[in-house]
Formats: sequence, structure tokens, C-alpha cells
Amino acid sequence: MLSEAEIGSFVADGFVAVRGAVPAGVVRACQDEIWSALAERGVLRDAPATWRDPVVRIPCPESEAFAAAGAQPSLWEAFDQLIGAGRWWRRPGVGGTIPVRFPSQADPGDAGWHIEASYETNGQWCVNHRSRARGLLVLYLLSDVDADSAPTRVRPGSHRDAARALAPAGDNGMPWTQAAQLAAQASAARPTSLVTGRAGDVFLCHPFLVHAASWPHNGRHPRIIAQPGVALHDAFPLVIPFSPVELAMAAAG
Repeated sequence: MLSEAEIGSFVADGFVAVRGAVPAGVVRACQDEIWSALAERGVLRDAPATWRDPVVRIPCPESEAFAAAGAQPSLWEAFDQLIGAGRWWRRPGVGGTIPVRFPSQADPGDAGWHIEASYETNGQWCVNHRSRARGLLVLYLLSDVDADSAPTRVRPGSHRDAARALAPAGDNGMPWTQAAQLAAQASAARPTSLVTGRAGDVFLCHPFLVHAASWPHNGRHPRIIAQPGVALHDAFPLVIPFSPVELAMAAAG
């Protein structure tokens, strides 16, 4: 369960870390499955010569290990605290994709500042000011991540800038590409923080937090994270009392 100080940090910065949220044994099992999936693509755990691309993405396995990672009680309690009980889908797993970033000086081509998409309309990914369909962005660290190993970059406080950028479009929202660009521009003056920690740490991020990949990867070992969303049943109602996620949206309106 998050403390009042941790919730306050989330409200102010747009993210909070739950250290050691996934037990070490579960992390190791997840790592083994990831490397098994990479091996099918010719990327081998003990053969750095096969680490040719700066990033390789795989679908998150739907397995017992990832079900355990995604259903940790401390995380589900935190989701309730930040989103509101009963509003989100209690998914039996993690989901999303897993980008594995390898030591490399090459531009991975995906390091631009953005917010996440939320829902699809007529084949186009969109975002609206009530964050339809998305409650959080969650970053599961499945390897140790330090400043040298291409950590995710975030802009503390940028969720408020993004909320203001989205507000004029109302419930209809806007295409994700437009929303991502507006949010990046609106938050350009914000400082940058790095998502670093130990394998098993989990970062809970506001759905409007502006973030980006980083490069080059100057470390020695691949950086592995899962980056799913927490799905909402609908959209945030923006009715008092506001949840911690809703506060930035309500202020922008």
C-alpha cells in the first residue's frame, strides 16, 4: 500500500516507484521466458555477438510467471489507491510489449518524447482528457537499470502539461500522434528524471506522463522492462472526490 507521502509524490511528479514489488524468484522466471522468446529470433543470452539491434521487442508472455508478476497484492492495492477501486480491469498477467535494449551506440529510432495512446477509433489510436481506457502506465523493471543502461526518461510534472493540452478537445479527444506532440512541446521546459532501480521494482506512472526512451546504451547488460497499461473499464468520471490520477485532469479543465 502506498503511503500518503508516496501518493503526494505521484500527484506532484506523475509517477511513483514501488521498490521490490515483484519477488526475485518471479523476476528470474520472467527473465528466462523472455530469453527463450529472444532465442527464437536468434538473440542468445550468453552470446553478445547476437545482440545486433539496439532494441528488440517481444509480446509479453501470457504465463504463470507473468500472471504472478502482474497480480502482486502491493501493486493491486496501489492501483486502487491511484485510480479508484472498481474502475480498472484486474488483468491476470502483465500484457503489452517488452522492449529489450542492448548495449549499443546506435540510435534505436524510438527515443522521442511522448505520452501513451489510450483507445482506438476507426483504426486510429487516440487520447482524450479523461484518459478513456487507460488508468496508468506501468514500468516493470525486469533487469537492474542504472543511468548507463538506456533507462526510460520522464519529465516530472509533465502530466499536468499534457492534461492542459488535451482539455480543449474534450471527450472526443485527438489522434495520439497529435497528443504526443502537443504534450512533448508543452512540457519541454521540465527537468528530466531517469527510471532506474533493481529488477523487481515497478514504476506507476500517470497516463499523461511525458516520457521517452534513451540512448546510447553504455552498460554491459541488456535492459529489460515490461511497459503495460492498466486498462480502465470506461474513462475517469472527474467527479468529486477525485482520485490521485484525476487531480491533474480536473485542474486542467
